[in-house]
Amino acid sequence: MTKPQLSRQVALAVLVAGAALVASAGGAPAAAAVPTTTPMILQEVPVWDLEQNTNGICTSGASLVIKNAAGTFNASNYLEKAQACGLKVIFAFPETINYGTGTIYPSRVAKWVNKVKNNPGTFGYISVKEPSWHGISASEIRTMYKAFRAADSKHPVIALFGDLPHFGTSRNPYGTGMSNIVMFDWYPVETTNGTDSVYLTGARTWFPRAKSLVAKISPTKRIFLMVQTHKYLKPATHKKQRPTELQLRRQVRDGFNYLGADGIAFHVWRNTNYTRDQLRDPAMVSYMSRIFADVKAGTFQ
Repeated sequence: MTKPQLSRQVALAVLVAGAALVASAGGAPAAAAVPTTTPMILQEVPVWDLEQNTNGICTSGASLVIKNAAGTFNASNYLEKAQACGLKVIFAFPETINYGTGTIYPSRVAKWVNKVKNNPGTFGYISVKEPSWHGISASEIRTMYKAFRAADSKHPVIALFGDLPHFGTSRNPYGTGMSNIVMFDWYPVETTNGTDSVYLTGARTWFPRAKSLVAKISPTKRIFLMVQTHKYLKPATHKKQRPTELQLRRQVRDGFNYLGADGIAFHVWRNTNYTRDQLRDPAMVSYMSRIFADVKAGTFQ
């Protein structure tokens, strides 16, 4: 074993031991067992990167991938390539919502759903993304859910919520008839001066609150969490920073311990607004792969 490998293993062992001490002191709930079948989810991996196994993404151990489908996108081809990588697909259809204006188009849902609903590689659909930031109301979220379920009653519909501090309020409403799976995004690694890295601790407050609200309104509903792997381009201050491996593990651990998440998504494969993403950061994919392996082996936590 090389010294870098040994150092990394020691650091991870210290992190786990520290988490156990915090839990025993009442600072966090006792770590729950993580099912070895917990979905690990990629986002926006293009078909050519699946074909080429770029950065080892097809052998990382993920089980699902989120993909936008619009225009002339060949959904059947993407499904074929994803299945060859051991992935099922969660589709989002940008033509069904104008996020710039907050306008929904439920009549466009069936056209896209019909292209993929009978393919065994389809896992489900994202109906709305971060509705509070785009002026999409509770009734509109329900309208989109109904449109998806009318087009396909067999696959789950996912609603993706941001703005966790306001989840369940009039600003970011949640209620019955909105989704089969609730997904949250939470990106806690930031900077105060453009060079340092701080980890926001709000998950300890907002995750239990969101978990409790979902359980109260829809007790059997599954919860997914999307965590941060990216770094924003600008401004340099007060924006998200690239997580270290320990910070990435902490995000996942917080999702399991505080939110009760039973699926973890990793944001994002490629986005030109960021200086770093998974495509341009092979080390991040390696961090993710080690987490996937630990979950699958039942050794995470």
